[in-house]
Amino acid sequence: MELQISMIPSPEDPPWRSDDYQSELRKLGLALRGDGLEIQEVGSHAARSGEMSPLSGEWRVKLGASLEPILKAPVGSWLEARRGRTARLRIGEIEADVRNAEELARVIKIAKCYQNVTENES
Repeated sequence: MELQISMIPSPEDPPWRSDDYQSELRKLGLALRGDGLEIQEVGSHAARSGEMSPLSGEWRVKLGASLEPILKAPVGSWLEARRGRTARLRIGEIEADVRNAEELARVIKIAKCYQNVTENES
């Protein structure tokens, strides 16, 4: 089962395509990969030749035992860096918006329970 995480900017964030905002998304993606997480970008947009393509701020991650501690620090830091930021998590039929690291941890725990139930029903 996969978790899709979408970073939703604050109204106070710079524009989505701005260098500042894209830099924050790149740092978040690098932090997630640096912790050994295998993530897949979702919805990146095409760029002109020689330019870096802008990140959508959406990733897919396999739902595993160690996901919560790996996501909690970098995603929590991104959320807390600017008031009003949200991360939307989609796992199977579950979708939830979280605003801090504690909410993120709770949703991932619920998703693991959901995954266990659906695997046992198969």
